[in-house]
Amino acid sequence: MPMNRSLYPPDWDAIARAIKTAANWQCRACGKKCLRPHEVAAAHRADIHSWAFFTLTVHHLDHNPGNNAPENLIALCAPCHRRIHARDKRYGKPNPAQLSLI
Repeated sequence: MPMNRSLYPPDWDAIARAIKTAANWQCRACGKKCLRPHEVAAAHRADIHSWAFFTLTVHHLDHNPGNNAPENLIALCAPCHRRIHARDKRYGKPNPAQLSLI
């Protein structure tokens, strides 16, 4: 999923890592356990490309990369993150009352 780094704060990597750590490196949507950065190098190449492992990402519930309040950020595996963006593109962004339902 391409990301325009210029829209994010300089400390985005630290912010994202804190959200992922708080989620115990699990997707908040599907519960899938995801690889930590140091585990990627240690994992067998075939395992990384299987459905057994996912990359954890951080999603902005309000779709605003400038709003990095913890309550606006959620840890999602890459497939769930893509699904949310595809759904939002298809049906429009959810209203604020729906954000907690994601």
